[in-house]
Amino acid sequence: IKPCSILEARAKELVPGGRFVCVNFCKNSDGYFLGQTDVGESMWDSFQWSWDQLMEQGLIDEEERLGVSFPNYYRTKDEFLEGIQNNKDIAKQLKIVSIEERVVRCPYRELYVSGKSNKSPREYAEWFVPTTKTWSHSTFKSGLKSTRSEDEKEEIMEQFWENYMSLVTKNPEVHGMDYVHAYIVFEKIE
Repeated sequence: IKPCSILEARAKELVPGGRFVCVNFCKNSDGYFLGQTDVGESMWDSFQWSWDQLMEQGLIDEEERLGVSFPNYYRTKDEFLEGIQNNKDIAKQLKIVSIEERVVRCPYRELYVSGKSNKSPREYAEWFVPTTKTWSHSTFKSGLKSTRSEDEKEEIMEQFWENYMSLVTKNPEVHGMDYVHAYIVFEKIE
């Protein structure tokens, strides 16, 4: 799939003057990105601490501790613009109306900090942590040796998530997952 194939497909669907809003994760001009902003602890550092605890607990070895890698790359606004402007096919069909970056605060943390959730610190951890688990569990699990049984891997993963929930429970106000997005508005050229 070509990097701009989504934009090319949307350009074909739009009528002249029609608009398309593309929202994507980004690294903003302050250096913030998913889970790492100016509020609270870095989600990535919390993941690392929770994973490192598995070695301290004797559940994984050094190879496994170092075996996890998230293949995430968050583009800056300039990188988005460069990629679009350097594509002649896109430039002939779509113009950029606007581009902006926004931080979307973690709704779990915001509700907890406001006092409206009526959750204990542990209840908050049990509520918040699964939202990070949905997209990261398989990446962490893939860092475990293939010689381990599926049951053994899942037991280790259960302990990993317990480590993270225990960390969040200690100081829930600083744990969340802020989103950082680039909002690009395109218009079909007539």
